[in-house]
Amino acid sequence: MFTPLFFGAQLHVPTAEDIGTPGRLAEWMAASGVTVTHLTPAMGQLLSAQATRQIPSLQNAFFVGDILTKRDCHRLQSLAANVRIINMYGTTETQRAVSYFPIPPLSEDPTFLAAQKDIMPAGEGMIDVQLLVVNRVDRSISCAVGEVGEIYVRSGGLAEGYLDASSSAEKFVNNWFTEKEGQWEDTIVSPPNGQPGPEIQFWKGIRDRMYRTGDLGRYDANGLVECTGRADDQVKIRGFRIELGEIDTHLSQHPLVRENVTLVRRDKDEEKVLVSYFVPVSGDALDEQVGGSDDKHTHRYLRLIKDIREYLKTKLPIYSVPTCQYWLSACLFERLTVSDSVCPFATHAPQPKWEDRQARLTIPRYCTTPRCREGKPGRQTHTNRTSAL
Repeated sequence: MFTPLFFGAQLHVPTAEDIGTPGRLAEWMAASGVTVTHLTPAMGQLLSAQATRQIPSLQNAFFVGDILTKRDCHRLQSLAANVRIINMYGTTETQRAVSYFPIPPLSEDPTFLAAQKDIMPAGEGMIDVQLLVVNRVDRSISCAVGEVGEIYVRSGGLAEGYLDASSSAEKFVNNWFTEKEGQWEDTIVSPPNGQPGPEIQFWKGIRDRMYRTGDLGRYDANGLVECTGRADDQVKIRGFRIELGEIDTHLSQHPLVRENVTLVRRDKDEEKVLVSYFVPVSGDALDEQVGGSDDKHTHRYLRLIKDIREYLKTKLPIYSVPTCQYWLSACLFERLTVSDSVCPFATHAPQPKWEDRQARLTIPRYCTTPRCREGKPGRQTHTNRTSAL
């Protein structure tokens, strides 16, 4: 907010209606003559969705907070031929974006994007920042070009740490790639002209620290860093950090869930969504909760899915509640968890059908193979031990 004002620019803020109405945001941006915008990839997708108005005034678009795809860039450049897209990388712990990768305007280089991969790289560190890709087995060596490792951020502007000291020690580490301390003169403690100033009471001495991001990446042939995923179960959707393991832990505690797994899928618009697959318990407990055995098979599971969703809302932030929950037989669940490409529901998220303004999920057909009829369970990725007994 203060950066454009500091440089003497005007600050324009769209209304909720401008943001929520498809195509309206581009119209508002063109009418306002916006020259610079700062967006998340999700907001960029909202900007280009059903947009028909060109934005010739737009010169710079900064993206941060999530993975930026080539498709996102093509969509924006189709609306603004003069826009320079800058993909940035950073975390809350680094206190700001710490790296950048510029994409020239379509009017300047129309073939640039064609030579890029589907995911835009994090790029190179900004002034006084280094992105280091470190070997996950031997942290004393950095990765070679193309070798996947964990991304560390070396910067003087890192956060001090977390309230939990053990978490701070794990994530904020001293740089072991440089020589021992003492190679720099401490001009805060011993200024060349006079006594130390009042800032000395907050000064912690010269430190060379790195932040362990938990992101996986690799160097390309030009020395730029590409993000390839997470070293743990954490994912980022619409700018929110989400722990898949936390979702599965809560879901496994539902009394009618026997096994479950949560995955990241893409919907018909290629947007990332959370999808949970589960195997329900069988017997009287299920009948009592969702209806007797004479109830229609589809509707009883619709009620169970609704019950599970309401349950998860009490345990998780709303952005962590899976968009879809699908029941599977033990056989199909085993296929899903053992070989992700075998299950017919595993590549893209199934789309909900809307009836009477309520979501009616298309339920996968129950598997009737001999293995399922015999009641043999699949691989127990997340098992509710109490209900399984």
